[in-house]
Amino acid sequence: MGISKKNRRKIIRQGKVFYWYVNPDYDDAGKIKVHILSEDKKFIVAYEIGQVSRMGKSPYLVVIGQEFNGYSLQRTGYIRAWTPAWDDFPATPLLVGKIIDWCYSEKQEIVLVDWKGELISGV
Repeated sequence: MGISKKNRRKIIRQGKVFYWYVNPDYDDAGKIKVHILSEDKKFIVAYEIGQVSRMGKSPYLVVIGQEFNGYSLQRTGYIRAWTPAWDDFPATPLLVGKIIDWCYSEKQEIVLVDWKGELISGV
């Protein structure tokens, strides 16, 4: 089944069609996040807007879908990984493109963090 395209913006990257939207995430204290998903729903991520200027530590991305380059271990549930420090306010097509490109790029290492953005030890 396809995804709802209502109130979502379309972007084409990596030869695929993606849709993105900005909404508060009420499961995460209402934080404003940009949600990006592929048409086939294999790629789904959420990135909190304004992390770089507000948090003072490395920003992170929540990976919900199965497509994410660089993480090969079997998993159930979400993973949270540190990202580069992008100019992340406001949410723009440029930011969305950078997030998609980074998710599909070859990475040296994936650094996993917990729900507060703090390094998970022993991973």
